[in-house]
Amino acid sequence: MLQQAITRQADSDFVVEVINDHAGFSALQTAWQNLEQRDPEATFFLSWAWMAEAFRDTLHQWSVIVVRSAAAPEHLVCVLPLKARVHWSTTRRAFQTELQAGGRLLWSEYTGFLCDPAVEEAGLIAAANQLAQMPWVRLSLRYIAQTRRCRIFTDALAARGVSIKFKDHMINRGETNNLLCPQVALPQDFDTFMKTSISRNKRQQYNRFKRQFLDSGDYNIGISDAGTLDADLDALLGLWKAKWRAEKGSTKAASVAETYRGVLTAAHRVGALMLPVIRRGDRPLGALGHIVDHDRKSVHFIIVGRDELADEPFVGTALHFFSIDWAVKNGMGLYDFGHGNEPYKYGYGTQDREVLYFEARRTAPAQENLLDPQCTGMVLRRIEAFIAAGETDFAARGCAQLRGLF
Repeated sequence: MLQQAITRQADSDFVVEVINDHAGFSALQTAWQNLEQRDPEATFFLSWAWMAEAFRDTLHQWSVIVVRSAAAPEHLVCVLPLKARVHWSTTRRAFQTELQAGGRLLWSEYTGFLCDPAVEEAGLIAAANQLAQMPWVRLSLRYIAQTRRCRIFTDALAARGVSIKFKDHMINRGETNNLLCPQVALPQDFDTFMKTSISRNKRQQYNRFKRQFLDSGDYNIGISDAGTLDADLDALLGLWKAKWRAEKGSTKAASVAETYRGVLTAAHRVGALMLPVIRRGDRPLGALGHIVDHDRKSVHFIIVGRDELADEPFVGTALHFFSIDWAVKNGMGLYDFGHGNEPYKYGYGTQDREVLYFEARRTAPAQENLLDPQCTGMVLRRIEAFIAAGETDFAARGCAQLRGLF
């Protein structure tokens, strides 16, 4: 299904489309990738290749607002990928469409907008105006690393009567601010990094660990490749589950681990995975999963697994040093420790990058603005669950709501 509208701004004409099928998305590849090259705020997590991975097995759960130049339709001006989910409102007794950033289908570290900087503001306003015409109740965009663009977009939504609220995001019982991302700019060689960014005590610890454990040959750090990927993912995620099983429960820990497996496997498919594993003999002691943005020379740390029962100290730190060394040798300019201001991340010369999180809500939405027809498949699955649970009144109301859409 393709929805299309013409939006006119003050000095420019735009064609605004909503793409939500694989054929339409595939047709965007060349123009999308051209926009990536023009956009100084583009990230790997907004690239066509990454979004193709996010969308590949999730038909009817995503859409993309695409703003084109009316004079040159092959020229994209703004792109906003979105993820859809269905919520059953117990107060309205109706299904509602809720939207998130499309990249969150693969737990993307950063979300936001691709824009042509020459017409950034007009493109964002056109995208916001299109979104305001679409059926949804709540929009939640988290981890936006584009403050100016975010404010332009939310101001445009607010002008259309949408309620906007910027939010905090604290985790670990309120101890960790997940909207802070510690990052370190990398010099051209690892020795300079160690001398300028790392304390003498920590340098000595690492050198001692390296001499005692790595240089002896009893331990080794290897980087995952196609031949070792499955075993390395099993090692990483097995260690991760062992640490978090007690706190999250076995079922939740296993589910989260499989999501991480999907994220890292997708990164491998597009040539963006860097996964070092440290082993003593055949026993894995720790592993780190990274996503590498080759175009923008950045390495993004995603997940760590460590054998909590191992006697060896410094394993996690040694893996980060190994990864930073790899990044420097491969011409990377930034090592990103990801979301959260956990204290250990500040021992590497990092500086915080703050990202934004906002929620947009329709105030008193009309019935026709509750549910997007593209969510029909998700609604039918929920109706089946209602029937299985004996909640036939809810099922009947859901069926009546669907009938009203067609």
